[in-house]
Amino acid sequence: MKIRATGRNLAILGAAVVLLAGCASNDDKGTSGAAPATTTSAAPADNGVAALEPAAIVAKAKAALKTAKSFHMKGAINDQGQETALDLKISGSDVVGSMTVSKAKIELLRVGGKQYMKPDAAFWKMTAAAQADTIIQVVGDRWVIVPASNKDLGGLFTVTDVDQLLDPDGALTKGPVKPVNGTPAISLVDGGSDGGTLYVATTGEPYPLKLAGPTAADGGLDFTEFGETFSDIKAPAAADTLDLSKIGA
Repeated sequence: MKIRATGRNLAILGAAVVLLAGCASNDDKGTSGAAPATTTSAAPADNGVAALEPAAIVAKAKAALKTAKSFHMKGAINDQGQETALDLKISGSDVVGSMTVSKAKIELLRVGGKQYMKPDAAFWKMTAAAQADTIIQVVGDRWVIVPASNKDLGGLFTVTDVDQLLDPDGALTKGPVKPVNGTPAISLVDGGSDGGTLYVATTGEPYPLKLAGPTAADGGLDFTEFGETFSDIKAPAAADTLDLSKIGA
């Protein structure tokens, strides 16, 4: 499993970690004038995914994320010594958040079928070379509209694609069921060149709880806030945007 998001001269290769809150147990309380009810703490029911073949488990995990429709993805990925930090809220095809590569930060926004980015000066210096100072002056603090035809900068948004996010790089083998942040999960080990292990919840919804690289040093991402409404996903005012074609990038 891997995450790839490609911008101009940028490549993100890594794995992800997901934190899911465990299901809270409910305690029944006695009522006045009646014998107190017995307090119970029932364990969440097994969802059956551990018994499935690896490909079927991945399919269940993808379907669970798509059914949730929204989630928050946050963390850091290390690839050959370069750290990339992601903090993205995804709601269907809409996205808001940021990506930081080394010391360069890019705010990302996709809403209503349009893509926007707001890079800092370090990003332009990393990617635009001699044109950087001119672009920085022209863009200022505005959102840059990224047309769908621009495959380089548009590639930054592919990191949020659920199918790409969870697709294995090679053959999967099942590992043991183990607790992941308090939730039991089945592990799926990727035998591909990128490696990694996917952990899928075996109770409740079969969300991917953890997608980790071959070693702890590879970093990871957390997935939280499933099904939430993100009010900060909204289109910027026209005055706060700039067409990418007008700056020659």
